[in-house]
Amino acid sequence: MEFLKNWILQVLYISILSIVLELLVPSSSLKKYAKVAIGFVIMITILNPLISFLKGGSNIEAYVFKNDYFLKNMNVDQISKEAEKQRNNLIVAEYKKRLIDQIKEKLLNLYEIDRVTIEVSLVENLEDKDFGKIKEMTILLEKSEKKKINYEEIKKTISAFYNVPLKNITIKEE
Repeated sequence: MEFLKNWILQVLYISILSIVLELLVPSSSLKKYAKVAIGFVIMITILNPLISFLKGGSNIEAYVFKNDYFLKNMNVDQISKEAEKQRNNLIVAEYKKRLIDQIKEKLLNLYEIDRVTIEVSLVENLEDKDFGKIKEMTILLEKSEKKKINYEEIKKTISAFYNVPLKNITIKEE
């Protein structure tokens, strides 16, 4: 009876974990692979008693998960929170990258600059109403001997477009 109870709990835990993981997969192209992998794990978990019996006591689950401790003691809430934290970090990193790329493109197109490097400090907390707001920005421009670059004009343009105070924008030459 204890064996049946443990087997049902394992199937239940794996099913709940698979639902959480499926919801956290960001891309539709990755979803189909995740579903196949999750389906494979659920199938092994369900068929494990039969396979174990046919193999004479061999435990496939041990090969997949390395030990029973994982299934018996998994904390779905903890796994879900960690996955959400990682997803949020990825969102912030992607937002920051795209913001920097947008600023670079704007400067390169408007001011005939050869090369520019941007460093930004922004509000990274997704829960904050000011999420994504630029706190400070440093613009590193490559020295150009042919062109005279008006730093104040660049600062004003960036300040107006991205709503960053002028005092928080620093421009340096490399």
